[in-house]
Amino acid sequence: KSVLIFNLSEEISAIQILNIDNKLTSFKPLNDFLINQNAYRIEKWSKHATKDDQYNNISFSKIYRVLFKTEDYNALLKIKEELEKISYIDRVEFDYHRRAYYTPNDPQFNSQWYLEEIQSDIAWDLWNINNGELPGDRSIILASVDSGVNWQHPDLVSNVWQNLGEDADGDGRTIEYINGQWVLDPGDLNGYDDDNWDNNMSTFIDDLIGWDVSATTYGDNDPDVPNNGSWAHGTHVAGLLAATTNNNQGISSTAFNSSMMSVKCTGNNQDPGYIYNGYDGILYAAKAGYYAQGFSIINCSWGGLGYNFFEQEMINMCAEEYNALIFGAAGNDNVEQAHYPSSYHNVISVTALGQNNTWNSWATYHETVDLASPGEGIRSCVNNGNLYSSWSGTSMASPVAASVAGLMKSMHPQWNREQLETMIIATSNPIIYSVNSQNNIQGKLGSGRVDALTAITTSLFPKIELVETDIIIQNSSDQNINPGEIIELTAILYNNDEWGNAVNPNLSLECSSNDISININNIDLDNINAGEAGINFEPFIIEFNESIAPGNYECNLHFLSNIESYIKYSVNIPIQFEINENPILYGDLNQDNEIDILDIIISISIIIEEIQASEYQGIAADINQDGMINVQDIILMINSILD
Repeated sequence: KSVLIFNLSEEISAIQILNIDNKLTSFKPLNDFLINQNAYRIEKWSKHATKDDQYNNISFSKIYRVLFKTEDYNALLKIKEELEKISYIDRVEFDYHRRAYYTPNDPQFNSQWYLEEIQSDIAWDLWNINNGELPGDRSIILASVDSGVNWQHPDLVSNVWQNLGEDADGDGRTIEYINGQWVLDPGDLNGYDDDNWDNNMSTFIDDLIGWDVSATTYGDNDPDVPNNGSWAHGTHVAGLLAATTNNNQGISSTAFNSSMMSVKCTGNNQDPGYIYNGYDGILYAAKAGYYAQGFSIINCSWGGLGYNFFEQEMINMCAEEYNALIFGAAGNDNVEQAHYPSSYHNVISVTALGQNNTWNSWATYHETVDLASPGEGIRSCVNNGNLYSSWSGTSMASPVAASVAGLMKSMHPQWNREQLETMIIATSNPIIYSVNSQNNIQGKLGSGRVDALTAITTSLFPKIELVETDIIIQNSSDQNINPGEIIELTAILYNNDEWGNAVNPNLSLECSSNDISININNIDLDNINAGEAGINFEPFIIEFNESIAPGNYECNLHFLSNIESYIKYSVNIPIQFEINENPILYGDLNQDNEIDILDIIISISIIIEEIQASEYQGIAADINQDGMINVQDIILMINSILD
């Protein structure tokens, strides 16, 4: 993680490598920069490339590897961004570890085809696992809001979320291994709501690992399930979210070393095929995660048809007030339809794929789907002790994607809910539309297939907003845009200081009206760093046809940046132009903004009926506005010229 590679531009010769004291290279500008960034060594990327080894304008003999002292990925990312700004450097890349892909010792890993397809195994290589640096983070909570979880499962119990706010005996844990089985810590079962984050001592008493929202008035603290196969849905989901990886047991999860919260939403006397208190479960998972760690990832592998206003508002509150990132299964019906909660705003809707990115005509597709994710033959935990089973469904696809978000959060702990949502969708691989070319599903399987490696290695996008537009009207007689006029448009843009830098941005303008022509378009901008403003110093030149009708016309200002392969940041910003009727300058019949002898000649020609006055001329020639064009109007025109 502490190595970058870059190539010098054509006008710079190969540099001399020194690597002594504070001199890494004889090229002073580069040396000063690298020393300032705590670089300690520079070397050629290819020892054997010569001047003749060139391809696509890349001189491989001028590519260099730089080693830095930092082990912080985010610090290295900032150095990379600064290197990319230097004029004599063409391109900067991470120098990824190219070794045999990390393979966890979980015996059923080879049955989890989807982990390789979404590149989880390569993503793990960014951590030095063999030296004890584990992917994931136990502070990251992934909640199975479902039918409950057999949390004592040997592949889950090590990653069970332990609510230390309820650790009454202060031993640093809320579960214990007693007499050969895992149980809730007896020392913490004191009958009090110790963390009391809802300011109600009668609720959520001893919620040591999660909550059963379906039981009694307030629920109870045991989110376990009846130990039989028909209740295994929530357990299967939990294994995909956060099964313990590299523990010589069963399966692996992308989130590797994160925490799994169980929220049980179906009572023991109810049909386990239905979720009865799902939104109450979402609320508990959001609030418990928020007050414990400030954040939670919630998976909802359930749903149905029909929009409900209160459900949407509950989702909005959990996402926007309690910082919950919510995933939802899109449904298992081979139809194009909305499905809830997955189709609600503030939910990442996930549909399912088979192997090799195929959509096999059974999963729901719709314009509200955000992501595609593996969902066929997915191996995970089930009940009845140490058992595993392979299932298919969007119920599996959703937690597979949610687990990627957990890994993202561990790599980028400063990213908030909105940033994680933006980046996991933006970095999904659109190859699915090449593999599945059916017309009816185009654009309805989400942005692409979730990709763990790309999601954690792509720099945070910017967040661009339009601050102001500056319009200069050429040769205008007033301050309004009128038919036949040409304007120069400059846009002032601001990049939110909590987001990433806008790299190689481009600005273009699109107007649907045929009466609006854009003569200068597709303007390249300078990079816009987070917290800074940008402007198109070269203005758009926009011409409004003389025949354009007065009124408001909406155009789209299109901002594009951070293009890397299929990944790009793109935002459309609507702007409006108000077109006014041409102002009347009485006496100016030829509309050159002056009253002169030519206007008198036109007026005389109208009076003697040599020419037919246009609508505009008929108004402009009647200077005294008496409804007639006559010699009195000509006298007024002469007086105006003489004045």
